[in-house]
Parts: sequence; C-alpha cells; structure tokens
Amino acid sequence: MNTRFLLIDDDADDRSLFSEALAMVNPVIVCDQAADGEEALSRLHQTGPDGLDIIFLDINMPVMNGWQLLKILKREEAYRNIPVVIYSTSSNKRDISTAYDLGALCFVTKPHAFRLLQKILGVVVDSVKSKKIDSMCDAIHSLKTA
Repeated sequence: MNTRFLLIDDDADDRSLFSEALAMVNPVIVCDQAADGEEALSRLHQTGPDGLDIIFLDINMPVMNGWQLLKILKREEAYRNIPVVIYSTSSNKRDISTAYDLGALCFVTKPHAFRLLQKILGVVVDSVKSKKIDSMCDAIHSLKTA
C-alpha cells in the first residue's frame, strides 16, 4: 500500500508547494488535502483512517482551526494514533507548547526555502517508511539548525 499523507492548510499556495516538494521526494506518496479542519474531518469520516500515515496540520484556518481539529483527532479512537505534525508559520513558544500538550508528535515552522521543505519531507518520508517516527522531530530540528 502507498504511503498516504493528509495536509490540512487553508493557504492554497502552501498546499501546492508542500505537494510539489513531497512529489520530488517520493512521487508515489499520496497527499490528500483539505482547506480547513471541518473539511478534513468530513474526509476522514468518509475514507476512514486506514492507510493514513501522517497528518500535517496548520493552526490558523477558518471554519475549524488546527487546535480544534487536533483535540477531536486525539479524542476519537479511530484517529488518535495517527501522528500529527503541526505545520505552521508560527514559531511562538506558546503555540509549540500547546501543540505538544494536545498530542501533536511534532511542531514544524513552515520553512521559507523550498529546498529545506524538501529535506524536511525527506526525513518524514524516511521516518514513516522505516516506522521510526519517534526520532523524526529531532532529525527535522537538526536540519533547521544546520
């Protein structure tokens, strides 16, 4: 079965860049997308969690924001074990702390450089495929400080 990502972000340009970078890292990965938390939840209820390897979740979105969706995902049995990476323009310490408190696996500030996004997604893909998701965040953060 193919690796499957879900990107939830209201910014169409960010979704496009993410998908392009992911396709360059591994073109066979399926990247589902949603523009807000409500749309994502609706899709998840339709398709179910089977085969979904990881969720990238923006914080600031209309209709249902990332915090609201993260709370639901971690509360519902069907979704609570899917790793969630908060993927935001924020680098605020309070947001980072809130993400971890609500059950996110990792907090990644959206990089400005496309090449860095590719490297981050390369680490994610390798971690998902090797089932070593626990060390993924440290590897991502070491990229950003290198």
